[in-house]
Amino acid sequence: MDEPAPVTTDVHDQVLVVTVQRPPHNLLTEPDLRAVADALHDPAPGIRAAVVCSVGRSFCAGANFRSDEAPDPTDSGGFALRTAAFYEQARRVFAAPVPVVAAVHGAAIGAGFGLAMACDLRVVGEDAWFQGNFVALGIHPGFALSMTVPRAVGAGRAADVLLTGRRVPADEAVRIGLAERLVGAGAELDEALRLAASVAAGAPLATAATRATLRAGLAEEAAAAMAHELREQARLAGTADAVEGVRAMLEKRRPTFEGR
Repeated sequence: MDEPAPVTTDVHDQVLVVTVQRPPHNLLTEPDLRAVADALHDPAPGIRAAVVCSVGRSFCAGANFRSDEAPDPTDSGGFALRTAAFYEQARRVFAAPVPVVAAVHGAAIGAGFGLAMACDLRVVGEDAWFQGNFVALGIHPGFALSMTVPRAVGAGRAADVLLTGRRVPADEAVRIGLAERLVGAGAELDEALRLAASVAAGAPLATAATRATLRAGLAEEAAAAMAHELREQARLAGTADAVEGVRAMLEKRRPTFEGR
């Protein structure tokens, strides 16, 4: 039997629903992220908003380090090339032509955190949490999180989130500005659809103009941030700490870093 498509689309009235289907944790590869970006950039006529969601235990627990198609921080040679391709698709998500709502359940880690922050709005279930755990992997944050997180919560709170690499639970995420709406576990998609429908109900030209003002320069800022992040990540890729960080993550243990 053929495997199901990793990314599927559906239409609810004027709202496009883009669903990542890599359960249980929806780990992303470049082709997966490209499929998300392709869907967002090719909406059917009459689509005025979109929802990005997923199936399984996690919204997205990051990049799939076991895949040859995902960036591998332990590979100093191929990391930059793979990551540049990955970030090009991330840039396209930031440049989506319609407002996008993320329906976040479970873990949104690393690239999953970045994907949620690339959207206009985030609905989180009570079981959701965000984590930019890059320092625990021995690398620099990516997916423009070094720009989107401080833009959303301020420099101090961004430092608390990204320098510690800690989990940010759903209620705190809403309180500090990483997400906009908190709902019971399992109700994320329904609420995201309601929110997207509310956005879609506005006058199309006025909504587009308002969104353009709110996100003025955002895609360009994200691209610039990812270019800087890529340089830092490439510099750190393949170091002993990056190798240890990824190995510890895969082995589900605490890393032992040596600063080299």
